[in-house]
Amino acid sequence: MRATSRLTRRDAAKLLGAGAGAAALGGRFGLGATPALAQSPSYEGITLRGLGLAGAAWNPAVEQFAREFTEATGATVEWDFQPWEQTMPKLQADLAAGTAQYDFFCNDIEFQYTIYPSLLPINDLIAERGYDMEGFFEPIYTYGEGVAGGQEGVRYGLPIRVGASWVFYRTDLIDDFPTTWDDYNAMLGELTSGDQYGLGFAGVPAQLVKLFLARFWSMGGTLLTPDWQPQVNSETGVAALQMLFDSMQQYAPPGILAWDNPDASNAFLNGDVAVLEGWASFILPSLEDPDASQVAGNWSVARYPENGTGNFTQHNFAIFNTSQNVDAAFDYMAYCTGPETALRLLNEFKEESPRKTVWTEPEVLAEQPYLETVVEAYDVGRPFTPGLAQWLELFIGLAEGLSAAMSEQKSPQDALNDVAANWTTVIAQAPPDWEYREA
Repeated sequence: MRATSRLTRRDAAKLLGAGAGAAALGGRFGLGATPALAQSPSYEGITLRGLGLAGAAWNPAVEQFAREFTEATGATVEWDFQPWEQTMPKLQADLAAGTAQYDFFCNDIEFQYTIYPSLLPINDLIAERGYDMEGFFEPIYTYGEGVAGGQEGVRYGLPIRVGASWVFYRTDLIDDFPTTWDDYNAMLGELTSGDQYGLGFAGVPAQLVKLFLARFWSMGGTLLTPDWQPQVNSETGVAALQMLFDSMQQYAPPGILAWDNPDASNAFLNGDVAVLEGWASFILPSLEDPDASQVAGNWSVARYPENGTGNFTQHNFAIFNTSQNVDAAFDYMAYCTGPETALRLLNEFKEESPRKTVWTEPEVLAEQPYLETVVEAYDVGRPFTPGLAQWLELFIGLAEGLSAAMSEQKSPQDALNDVAANWTTVIAQAPPDWEYREA
């Protein structure tokens, strides 16, 4: 296994120099600079296996990039896409087997917090290949390395996409999007009549988290104190959850708590809801498709009122330290996440590229002017409990608590009290030795 070096953002820029990454796939494809394949390495006979998230907009992208990678290098890439809920069981089963079947995986960076001892630090590979670490959204640097408590500076993965909840709205129904929660809720009420509803969202437990956080954080809420004491059940937390509950009761279609992301996206595409709070990757590819969208040409994107934001996510490629094909695995993931494929991710595959530089190109903004709104929000994005190995237990606990309140099984205060009690127990099982930070 390679030794770990601590490579900062500034160090990476120095290592790249003026001529790093000048060649591209041996000239076989007109795809621009691809530092990882600058020397067209031969990986004939190598098969790379990766575990990934099913249903993501980057799925067809990395499969297309795999075909190009195979043509350039001879390596075969096989993907196993699984639902989000199955990622951790799959990872743990694979690691427990002792004979890992995967070379790499790609999903939310939070999974790295739990299994990082089984991952390969890639700082040296970034330096050796001259991988371009410039131009990402700021949270990629702030929250994209290792785990907290002594692991800062150690990078385990490269991002293929970023995301936070977007607010889509009908421009034929809404002229000026509100900037305060009071005005936002008033607008939703005006747009709710008969078969037309003001608000749509995915209401299954895991998807409620982003909606709650957008309100909670905008109201100044903090999930935990620096010494990891839960604050989610504060007056602010209860007020945020009550606001979300009232919005669902008054402005959303019946049965919305059974909706997942495709259901919510389809409701907006069909014109059944005027505003959608949700993940862009599930709807962007279809919004201007005349066969799928009733709102083509009549939609845009707004920021959450009062600078709200859901949890900022980044999907990272990471290599297992048991892989026998480290160089090939790194070269493939470097190709998938490099500057040129970043532009293709955004334009061809309608995926949220982690490289801010491609979002702000004049040609891109001319075609997709709404992206400027998203860029502003993403640079100040917040992740959920960054660095904490127990993140999944906390996330699930919050999701289940929110669902209990939204389905009227418990009051918002009782539901969040249960969440706080659960968090206290989970955190105490392996207390962090560093301070919690949220922004």
